[in-house]
Amino acid sequence: MNRCAGRPLPRWYAGRVHIPDGFLSTGVTTATWIAAATGVAAALRAERADPHTMPSGILGATAAFLFAAQLINVPIAPGVSGHLVGGALAAALLGPWRALVAMSVVIAMQAVLFQDGGITALGANIVDMGVAGVSAGYAVMAITTRWWKSPSGFGVGIVVGAFAATLAASVLTGLWLGLSGIYPVGAIVQIMLVTHVPIGVLEAALTGAVLVTVLRWRPDLVRGLNADRPVSHPVVAVVGILGVAAALAAFVAPFASALPDGLEYAARSLGFAAREQAAWTAPMAGYGLPLATTGRVATGIAGTLGTLAVAALAWIIGRSLDAHTHAVHR
Repeated sequence: MNRCAGRPLPRWYAGRVHIPDGFLSTGVTTATWIAAATGVAAALRAERADPHTMPSGILGATAAFLFAAQLINVPIAPGVSGHLVGGALAAALLGPWRALVAMSVVIAMQAVLFQDGGITALGANIVDMGVAGVSAGYAVMAITTRWWKSPSGFGVGIVVGAFAATLAASVLTGLWLGLSGIYPVGAIVQIMLVTHVPIGVLEAALTGAVLVTVLRWRPDLVRGLNADRPVSHPVVAVVGILGVAAALAAFVAPFASALPDGLEYAARSLGFAAREQAAWTAPMAGYGLPLATTGRVATGIAGTLGTLAVAALAWIIGRSLDAHTHAVHR
C-alpha cells in the first residue's frame, strides 16, 4: 500500500493520474516547471486582455467542482480505475484561458494540501492535465464547430476533445517518465496510451453528461459556446455549483474505487512504483485529517475542506482578473 505522512492512505485513495515526487529527473522537472509557468502566465495575460468577463465566483465554483470530481475514482477496466479530470469540460464552461487557470489551481492545491501529485512534479502535472488537457479539448471543439455550427457540434467537439485530452496527457506523462530514464520512451508511451484509452472513454462520457446537463438548465454558463453572453443570476449559479461540489466531496468521494489509476497501474506493473518519495508532508496528506483516522468521515471532511479552499483561491484570482480587465477597458 502507498504511504503518506507515515500512515497508510485511505483505501479509496489511488494516487490518481498525477505524477508523484521521485519519478522525474532534475532536467525534466525544470523544463516542465518552466513550461507550466509560461502557460499559466500566458493564460493570465490573455484573460486580463479579454473584454468578456465572467463573475469571479463562477471561476471559483467551477474549480471547486473539478476538484471534487477528481476525487471520485470508478472502475473502468480489470484492475484499473479512472476519474474525470475535466480539462476539456473546463474549456467549454470557462473558455481556454480561465480553464487553464482553474485547472492549475486544482492541481496546485491537490499537491500542496493533500500530497496528491508531487511538488517537484507540479509543473509536469499542470502541463499534462492543464495545458495539454485544456488545449486538446478546446482545439478539437474549435475544429468541429468550424464545420458543424450548432450546439450539437459544440457538444460533440467537447466530448471528442475530452477523449483527446486524456490521450494527450498520457503521452506527455509517458514522455516525461521516459526522458527521466525510468523506462524506454517508446515503450512507456505505448503503455500509457493503451492504459488510458478506457479512461479517455470515461472522461468523454462524464464530460458529455455534465455538459448536456448544463446546456439544458444553464446554457449561459457555457462560455466556450458564447463568450459574450452575460451570466444570469450568478449568485444562484455559484451556490448551486458549490453545493454540488461539496456534496460530491463529502458524500461520494469517500466511497470511490480503491483500484489504481492508469499511471499507478503502469508503475506497479513495470516495477518503478517504489521510486515515489514525497518531497514534503502535506497538512492533509492522503485526504485524511491530522488528528483523525483516515476513515470515510475524515476523508469526506478533508475533501470538503479542499473543495472550499480551491473555490476560495480561484475566486481570489478571478477577482484580480476582473479588476484588471475593468481598469483596462474602462
